Amino acid sequence: MPELLAQAAQTVGMMAVMAKSALSYYIKGPRCAKWPLWFQLHRDAIHRAIYTKPHRQPTDDTIDDIDFDRMAAENQKWDLPESQLPEDIGKCRQTAIRVSHVEIDTAAFACTGAAEQKLVALTEADRQGQREIPAEVCVPASLAAGQDRFACRPLFRGEKIVLYLHGGAYKFGSAASHRALTGRIGSHAGRRSLTIDYRLSPRHPYPAQLHDAFIAFLFLLQSGFASRDIVVAGDSAGGNLALALTVLVRQLGHRPAGLLLLSPWSDLTTERPSLQRNARFDFLCAPPLSSPLSPARTFYAPGRRLSQELLDEMAHPLVSPVNADFAGFPPTLIQAGEKEVIVDEISQLYENIVAHNPGAHRGRYVYECYPDMIHVFHQFLGLPDAQYAIARAGEFVRNL
Repeated sequence: MPELLAQAAQTVGMMAVMAKSALSYYIKGPRCAKWPLWFQLHRDAIHRAIYTKPHRQPTDDTIDDIDFDRMAAENQKWDLPESQLPEDIGKCRQTAIRVSHVEIDTAAFACTGAAEQKLVALTEADRQGQREIPAEVCVPASLAAGQDRFACRPLFRGEKIVLYLHGGAYKFGSAASHRALTGRIGSHAGRRSLTIDYRLSPRHPYPAQLHDAFIAFLFLLQSGFASRDIVVAGDSAGGNLALALTVLVRQLGHRPAGLLLLSPWSDLTTERPSLQRNARFDFLCAPPLSSPLSPARTFYAPGRRLSQELLDEMAHPLVSPVNADFAGFPPTLIQAGEKEVIVDEISQLYENIVAHNPGAHRGRYVYECYPDMIHVFHQFLGLPDAQYAIARAGEFVRNL
């Protein structure tokens, strides 16, 4: 009975939010000039669903009372829904990567920090196991039938493939939830894509996600793709993962074809002005870094109290890639929304990349910031700006 009452209260609260949003739209006009009514309603509904009032946030004084296993179970219960891809755009098929079949030489790691040491430990733990990484191969409808298009091996010499890493604050999401987005990018690019279901926090803290992404990259190499034929892409937390993966594989001598980053989360330690400036526009409303429920902390070290030592670890380039050495970085397209709460750190990321490559060709590193748009607006497929940005992303991948 208490659960039913809670659900009823949540439903009533959501209906009130939607009614208030619609009334505001018709009386005051849209919150942003480019926002249609349906979009403002969606934004407000999502914000209501994930918002937690500041006075209800736990503190480090009560961190021992937090049940992170229960939190993980609740996250799974409310995970992002599966999306559909029309057959005239592309088709997807599930697959899996057997971890023990992928060869990893741990001696190749430059074990100079906690991040690398944790990666080595996870790799050693996987040696004798039967673990698999669920994944999905997406094939654009434009690709001619004939060979097994869903097999993760090159269809022809020099074929480019997209390794896509989904977003969801490292707590939510899957290949299925992002299928409609990855399929459309692949359709515009005329390229196949492999999207993995990497392990999620807090049940699997850092570096489980980077470990899975690294295995997927090596899997593509061992399947016949050259590193120069792999395009690494991701949105939000997946953008963080795409950046960290690229930093890692470059340390090992690999050179991916390019990076596609949609609203990438690149800095886990700094809260910039746009976090407050755009709070009334974006649906993102995560607990602050001071809270043990901060996505950054539940991702990296759930249950660990905030300290300077923890912040120093989280500033590592394989955790907060904004701090990486970007000299000679692959061609990169970054897309963001002007009204998203992390736009300042995304802008800083782009500035850092450009600053490390003063002699680079003008078109090698591109940053597109879309007016009135919010975090990963690409997922709102009915928006003209989303459709244009997806087409631009596909064009970038096609031209690599």
